[in-house]
Amino acid sequence: MLVGALVAVLMLALFTALAGAMLWSALGPDERTSLAAIVQTRWPLALLAAMGMALPCGWAAGALHRRHLQGPAQLAEQARVLLGGRVRRELGEPAWSRDVRALADTLNALARERDHLRDHMAQEVARVGRGIEQERNRLAALMSELSQSVVVCNLDGRILLYNHRARLQFRTRGAAPLGLGGADMIGLGRSIYTLLDHEALQRGIEQLRARLRRGAEHPTVEMVSPSPGGQRMRVSMAPVRAAEDLVPGEAGAGCGLGLTPTTDGSREEPMNGFVLVIERLASPGAPSSGPGELHPAPLGATQAVQEEPAPAPEADGETLDGAAQPMGWGSRPVFYDFDLFARRETGQALVDRLLAELSFTVFDTETTGLDPAGGDRIIQIGAVRLVNGRLLRSERFEQLVDPGRPIPAATVPIHGITPDMVAGQPPIEQVLPAFHRYAADTVLVAHNAAFDLRFLQLQEQATGVRFDQPVLDTLLLSAVVHPQQASHRLEAIAERFGVTVRGRHTALGDAIVTAEIFLRLLPLLAERGIHTLGQAREAAQKTWYGRLRY
Repeated sequence: MLVGALVAVLMLALFTALAGAMLWSALGPDERTSLAAIVQTRWPLALLAAMGMALPCGWAAGALHRRHLQGPAQLAEQARVLLGGRVRRELGEPAWSRDVRALADTLNALARERDHLRDHMAQEVARVGRGIEQERNRLAALMSELSQSVVVCNLDGRILLYNHRARLQFRTRGAAPLGLGGADMIGLGRSIYTLLDHEALQRGIEQLRARLRRGAEHPTVEMVSPSPGGQRMRVSMAPVRAAEDLVPGEAGAGCGLGLTPTTDGSREEPMNGFVLVIERLASPGAPSSGPGELHPAPLGATQAVQEEPAPAPEADGETLDGAAQPMGWGSRPVFYDFDLFARRETGQALVDRLLAELSFTVFDTETTGLDPAGGDRIIQIGAVRLVNGRLLRSERFEQLVDPGRPIPAATVPIHGITPDMVAGQPPIEQVLPAFHRYAADTVLVAHNAAFDLRFLQLQEQATGVRFDQPVLDTLLLSAVVHPQQASHRLEAIAERFGVTVRGRHTALGDAIVTAEIFLRLLPLLAERGIHTLGQAREAAQKTWYGRLRY
């Protein structure tokens, strides 16, 4: 509308100037004198008349712009959303012209046909893969009943698989307050070195490699290692071998296990990663292990230690999206994503890393009001993690916070959090450090992130933690990929992407919606040549919304 009004005013001014010039040139000297006297005394009336003509012209120009210029541009942006394949929605806006709406109807019909074919293909793939799924479920059933914690990592120490026993072990024990927010220290894509001693595990890996070079068929290494909270863990480590190197005869002929001969005659077994079987030890009266200490235990040796009883199992009906799902059914799932075997640390600067290679913490806050500098405080934090392009719903963080001040009655209908709900909850001085550990080693993502980050920044001195990792904002990224769309509110973006909004104005609910939107934004950013973290941040800051400050 504003563009149309400006265009109309400029055209009217140009027309008036030309008409005035032609009239002036046709008048004689006396007539020019008379006309000049009239204009000097009556110019406000002429200005009002011009403004009266400009308003309807501006409205008409704005309507024509929306129907015939902005409409096709909006249709093109919405159609690109459908190309990702994960979005199912109907294209169309009431303001579009009849021809643009007809084109949208044609695209909708093509999209429905494509979705029908993809559904059919998915059913066939599921039918063929039913046998593989049964084998995975059998493996999950065996692993879930183990009394030990089982963790599988790649060579960088990134966790690829863990069973429910490991999840409980590292949730219920360790440095307080690990249990805040229901957050686990263990998780897909996280580093095992935050849970067990780095030097001990590295020496274990070198011992495994040495035994593999000597031709050991089933090498294992046992050790005792400290973990967070001063606990001692008995760890049994075994290698994960590359599947292609386990086919007899393909490499290292005559070695029997596909081992590759080296120049000194020994045999090298490629390792993709390692498996850890972990048990907590209780040794009353024994000195606790200092940081970095490794207590090697020869294979088969006995130790004068007592195993602690396993934590009581808890019901867990959580599920994950995509391939990173719990294997098996029941209350003890196994969480895995074997695609992470191929992920290795490259040493690149973070800004140069591909977005597809990064792990993200998508979070949201609920607050007592909208003025962080004026004394409003956080009353809830919710977050989920994105690893390897998948939303890990089970690895969530959700925690109410006692703000230490009244919650205005006017805000309760918005977020649904009453004073009784936060009474007795931990203060921000306890919650924020726990959330900081949860988000460690990830890129933060939020919608209108400047608002949430301002609340976090104002608590840095009180909590002693600082969120200095990079941040991406789905509001800004939406403006990058859809500059012609009228709104970039969370609900509007969700509607464009076909994302179902549940739990609006709850911290966890909004975090999940934001995460699903972010996953759909990634391929659209790639279409615009935005592949790295640095490129995404630079493009976001160039938008008009990038200048917002709180």
